[in-house]
Amino acid sequence: MIPPDKHLVYVLGHPEAWRVLAVLDEGPIDRYEQVRKALGMHSQAFQRLLYWMRGYGLVRVRAERTGRGRRGAVPVHLEISQKGRAMLKLLRSLEKEVQGRREELGVRTADLLTTA
Repeated sequence: MIPPDKHLVYVLGHPEAWRVLAVLDEGPIDRYEQVRKALGMHSQAFQRLLYWMRGYGLVRVRAERTGRGRRGAVPVHLEISQKGRAMLKLLRSLEKEVQGRREELGVRTADLLTTA
């Protein structure tokens, strides 16, 4: 038997990862602190989550290019990767399937990807 893909297992086991992908896919929020605050996560927990998500190639982190010298902190942006977008598509189809079989599965709510 082939073991399940690590990417899928990680994301399915961490609803916060689902929400990060959903927030990044939805749009304008992409700055590190904005995403963290939108999810209401503690800074260290968010760093740990991003460490694994980056390791699995689900998100990318990039520094803002300002075109001039900068003192102090450089703004950091998060981007969803193609693999992350594919994973999100899979998660949304799973959510749709759960929604359709909610009573059968005994699930009270099927709003798995809600970001608020």
